[in-house]
Amino acid sequence: MKYAWVEDGKIRDICHGNPAECYTPQIAALYNAEIGDDIKVNATYDGHNWVNQVIPERTPIELTPPPRLLVANDIRSAMTLLERVKWDNDQSGMIVTAKIETASYQTLESIAPVLQMLVDSGDISQETMNKVLA
Repeated sequence: MKYAWVEDGKIRDICHGNPAECYTPQIAALYNAEIGDDIKVNATYDGHNWVNQVIPERTPIELTPPPRLLVANDIRSAMTLLERVKWDNDQSGMIVTAKIETASYQTLESIAPVLQMLVDSGDISQETMNKVLA
């Protein structure tokens, strides 16, 4: 048996057990109407029976797609070379991309000091530096 908290002739909440075992005495006292298993929240009492609220069918609305999220390439395109190399850390599979970028407009010798600085600061490992320079 279920118990209902009735407020203004409408079921506000339902307890699916003994309210005295589920709530404090003050709250349990609010669940004072026994109802059948088929009765739902928001049901109203018509004087003889509980009547479940009929929920009208809703017309679907068209949702606009959310704004495009920035993807890694969008972020990377705004980065400096130093930031891109830092971005391509040990856990990333993008080390090859960083190597191609560095080789495309700088010699590997000119990037070596930047990489060494990142190794010294702990931002990338020696292994990552070796991968980029390989």
